[in-house]
Amino acid sequence: MKKIIYTLMAAALMAGSSSCTGSLDQYPHTSTTSNDVYRTVEGYQGTLGGIYAAMIQRVSSVSTEARSQNYIRTLMMFQDCSTDACDAVWLAGESLTDVNGLSWNAGDPWCSAMYYHIYNIVAMSNELIRNASDSDLLSSFNDSERAQIEKYRNEARFLRAYAYTQAIDFYNKMPFVTEEDGVGSYIPRTYDREQMFGYVTGELEEIAPLLDQTNYGHANRGAAYALLARLYLNGETWTGTPYYDECIAACKKVIEDGYSLESDYGKLFNGDNHLRTNEIIFALACDGTHTTTWDATTFITCGEVLADFENYEEIWGTQDSGAWNNLRARPELVDAFEYGDTRARIIDYDRYVSGTGGNGEPVYTETPRSKDIAAHDDATTGYRIFKWTNVTDAGEPASSCGEGGGANTDFPVFRLADVYLMLAEAVVRGGQGATKAEALNYVNQVRGRAFGSDAGNVGEADLTLDFLCAERLREMYMECIRRTDLIRFGKYTSGYSWQWKGNVEDGTDVDSKFRFLPVPEAEYSVNPEMQTINNELGY
Repeated sequence: MKKIIYTLMAAALMAGSSSCTGSLDQYPHTSTTSNDVYRTVEGYQGTLGGIYAAMIQRVSSVSTEARSQNYIRTLMMFQDCSTDACDAVWLAGESLTDVNGLSWNAGDPWCSAMYYHIYNIVAMSNELIRNASDSDLLSSFNDSERAQIEKYRNEARFLRAYAYTQAIDFYNKMPFVTEEDGVGSYIPRTYDREQMFGYVTGELEEIAPLLDQTNYGHANRGAAYALLARLYLNGETWTGTPYYDECIAACKKVIEDGYSLESDYGKLFNGDNHLRTNEIIFALACDGTHTTTWDATTFITCGEVLADFENYEEIWGTQDSGAWNNLRARPELVDAFEYGDTRARIIDYDRYVSGTGGNGEPVYTETPRSKDIAAHDDATTGYRIFKWTNVTDAGEPASSCGEGGGANTDFPVFRLADVYLMLAEAVVRGGQGATKAEALNYVNQVRGRAFGSDAGNVGEADLTLDFLCAERLREMYMECIRRTDLIRFGKYTSGYSWQWKGNVEDGTDVDSKFRFLPVPEAEYSVNPEMQTINNELGY
């Protein structure tokens, strides 16, 4: 069993609303009042657990079926399936054509999903922070209890900052609300990216030293500095002002905490990856027995399993799930890898039982698959991916992924290799605080792990932005960051194409507005400014 099991208390479960005036200030709606929940330390703990759970489980009451797909699942659709990393097969059933091809609009259910999941996490965090700051409530606790509640409050501040970072990434202007705004129906303030960036970086700089150094499955100091590094690395894209010195400083704060690269890349994404605390800085813990869900890493691991592959459980460990036929590699991902790179967890064939051997064991026949994807909804083409698995270190399924089960694989939000690559990129972009030799050393550590030797090492002359953009694809594909990277490198909407970009087989440039998501149309009736924001972008 995992060390962290999310506690779903009634006060932490959210009941969604379709508008900002409801969704930003009214969660959670339950029969249990704050006066009941926040009378014990366990009440605060349970509410915090509910925020974490909202990131891995479905929020069934957040309106439409598409919006009930969980936060990680929605994030992967935009961050990976709208890029050169992977392609989603499920189209008609889940309205994914527009996401796959960068052609969505303000009425798209996946755009609504991203918006409401972000602001649900903000609202739940605000609720905990507000009550953990209430002097009347806290007066009934002793010093030790108040210190524990303060820890929960700081974790909630981190989770709110993480959600707001996603808002900065996806939106040009966005609603802003904190615990200071209280409750009740009102139209929240609107912040642009620069305002929100200033708020979030200030929050993280303040709380990072206050968080525990290690606390698996919970926000810790390294997570706060890693999130700061991500903000600062994208600062010039998001605000027009470079923050590469600050990015390097934040990366070094993480590195100083003593993390090290896991020797086996594949084990970072398997059913025992909760053991990789040497590299994984912050993960969302998924327990196949206690946090059962069709979403989160169950969706990722099972989604990778395409039909016509006998004995799939040996590779993916998704026992009892069958072939979900959804996620496969884009050709550009396949072509990004060099020979010998063990991060290329790609299978280019189908496998069938063709008979029985003398020992009674099945004999398999393998037939090649086409690297090119014939059509988005054609699961018979495109190479298979097995980066994410539900296999234990011993080679067995970690849990059943059938009815009532789910993957046991945690979702790493931040890990050391990402920090190394962020530092290197900040140096190449002109940041001070680390030398190019240091940057090169970090890159070659990542590549040394990938190749198992120094065969893949590069020199200082190779350390260019184009190289780093490709290296981040090789290292970080299917980790919900590729879209952000491509935008930062100026390659998302134009200047670079991949198969079926723009819903054209050879790929094509798309309108620059697709660097952003539109605010859902449902917001127009309660906050007319949201329609103006969409119109300014061309939605």
